Amino acid sequence: MGKFIGRHFFGATALLFLVGCSQIVEPVVLPELQKEATDQEAFEINLQALSFDAAKSLNAARYDRLVSKPGAAFSADAVSEASLSKPFLPSKSANTPYMLGIGDEVALVQYIDALPTIGSIVNGVDPSHGTSSERQNTTTSASSNIISTSGRVGTDGSLLLIGVGRLDANGRQISELRDEIRTILIRNGQAPNFQLEIKEFNSQKAYITTDRLSRSSASNAENISAVIPITDRGVTLREVIATAGIDFDESVLTIVRVKRNETTYTIGLSDLLVKNSKELYLKNQDHVFVQSFSYQPGKVFLLGGVKPQIIPILPESRQTLAEALFAEDGPLAIASAQRSAVYLLRGRNPVQAYHLDAQNPVRVLVANEVELRPNDIVFVSEQPISTFNRTLANIVPLRILLRDIKNSDIP
Repeated sequence: MGKFIGRHFFGATALLFLVGCSQIVEPVVLPELQKEATDQEAFEINLQALSFDAAKSLNAARYDRLVSKPGAAFSADAVSEASLSKPFLPSKSANTPYMLGIGDEVALVQYIDALPTIGSIVNGVDPSHGTSSERQNTTTSASSNIISTSGRVGTDGSLLLIGVGRLDANGRQISELRDEIRTILIRNGQAPNFQLEIKEFNSQKAYITTDRLSRSSASNAENISAVIPITDRGVTLREVIATAGIDFDESVLTIVRVKRNETTYTIGLSDLLVKNSKELYLKNQDHVFVQSFSYQPGKVFLLGGVKPQIIPILPESRQTLAEALFAEDGPLAIASAQRSAVYLLRGRNPVQAYHLDAQNPVRVLVANEVELRPNDIVFVSEQPISTFNRTLANIVPLRILLRDIKNSDIP
C-alpha cells in the first residue's frame, strides 16, 4: 500500500514539475495579437531533382542586381536593377525635318548671266542700304557669274537675302524657302539657278548633364555638362553619349534619361550601346541626364540543420551552389548536415525546390554548374541521429531529476 501511495505521489510530483516547467517556458503573448501572429502566409512548393538540365534552366534566370538609390533618410533605398533600367522610349523616333529658327544662318548662291555692280540694286534690294540690323544679318560677295549671299533669321523671324528680298523663315523648312525663292526668281524674269543651304545651326539645342567625370586628368576632372547643337542631319542619343566621352563601366549601373517636355524617357547604357538598339533622335530643348548607381551585394540564405547564415554574392563573380556548400562553416563542413537532403529554393509562390543528393561526390559537379541568384535559399536537413541525440540531451537531465525526486535525494 505504501509503495502504491509512493508511486502515485512520485507521479503526481513529476506531473506538477512538468506543468510548472511548461508554465516557466510558456511564451509571453498579447491575446489580441494571437490571430495575426499565427496567420502566416502559405507557400506552394514544387519539388524536382537538381540535374544538369535544371542547372541550365536556373542559370537562364535574370540576375536581378540591387543598386543603391541615392537619397536622404527614408528616400535612400536599395532597388532592383530591372526597376531602374526598364526601357521606356517614344513609339516613333525618326528624324524630323529641321525647322528654321531665330539665329540660324542661311547661305544663297545664285548663278546669273550678267553680274550687277556692287552697290547697285539687285531685284529691288540695295545691299548698301537698309537698317543696321539688316546689314549685320546679311553678307554678299560676287565672283564671275556667281552671287553669294547669306542672312540670319532675325528676332522677328524674317530672313533678308540680297537678290531675293525678305522672307518669313521662322518655323519653316529650308525646302519651303527654296520653293518661295524659285517662284520669286521666275516672277522677276530670272532663271531659278540657285542653291540654298543652312550655313549655321544656332536655334535648336539639346543639353546633357551627367555625374560621370570627363576623361581629363584627375586634377582637372569635372562632371560632363554640354550644349548639343541640333542640325538638319539629326542627332541621336547614342551619338551624344559617345561624343561626350561616357564609357561603359560594368561595375556600375548607368541609366540614361531624356527629359522632353513633361515626359521622361529611360534606357540603360548597356541597352543603348547594343548594335541593333532603337535610335532616339533628340529634339530642341531635350535634356539628357546620365546617372550611375553602385551595385549592392545580393544575399543567399543558408538554413536547416546548419549554422544559419547570410551569404553575400556578387554579380561579377557569380558564385555557385558548390561554393556555398563548401564555404567555411558551410553545410558540408558540419557533421550533423544530411548530405542526401540538400535543397535549393527559388521563387516566391510557388517556390521551386531543387533536391540534390550530395552523398554521391560526383553530384557535386551539378552543384558547381548552378549559379546562385539573390534571395535564393539553400536548405540542408539535419541528420536524424543528430535530432535524436539533441532530444536525449534534453531528456537525460530531466530523468536524473525525476530519479532524485523518487529517491528523496534532492539537496
